[in-house]
Amino acid sequence: MKDAHLYWTERDRSSVLDGKIFTVERVVHESSDGRREPFTLVNSPDWANVIAVVKDEQARDCFLMARQYRHGGACIALEFPGGMVDTGETAAQAAARELAEEAGYAAKEFTFLGATNPNPAFMTNTVSTFLAVDPYRLHAAADRNLDENEIIDVELLPVNEILNNPPQEFVGHGIMLVAMYWYHRAGRPR
Repeated sequence: MKDAHLYWTERDRSSVLDGKIFTVERVVHESSDGRREPFTLVNSPDWANVIAVVKDEQARDCFLMARQYRHGGACIALEFPGGMVDTGETAAQAAARELAEEAGYAAKEFTFLGATNPNPAFMTNTVSTFLAVDPYRLHAAADRNLDENEIIDVELLPVNEILNNPPQEFVGHGIMLVAMYWYHRAGRPR
């Protein structure tokens, strides 16, 4: 194998922290030239997000977006609906559930656009992006089923506005930029 000299072999693993939404582990890896070093890994469930394009009152194509406070960045983030993939759930099922919970929408089907590791330097999970095909409203935003500590405003933002002049609340979120990459790569489907 061409890259065989780049791989490291795991020699030991121990738990450091069991958090609410992730665990931290210390792993000892050995390089092909015999170096042994400890590394810290963050294990989180996989994530899924979903891009839904709906018409607003002016018949413009709009992204269905969630605006909420993000504690890690101490900022407001503008996001496609999404969240963790629960145990026993596929990423597509999580995307459908999150769209319903956060935005009060469902879709005819969910098309997989792509997946990536948020940061392979120390994270072990994957985030998958889906397109909601023919999204439709399930119920009013007031009847959403948000998680206990979620406070989310649902917004319809014109697709062209987000593509051509995205606000800082969107571009400051790396996972949203990856989702937009998959959306572009798919040909900007509606």
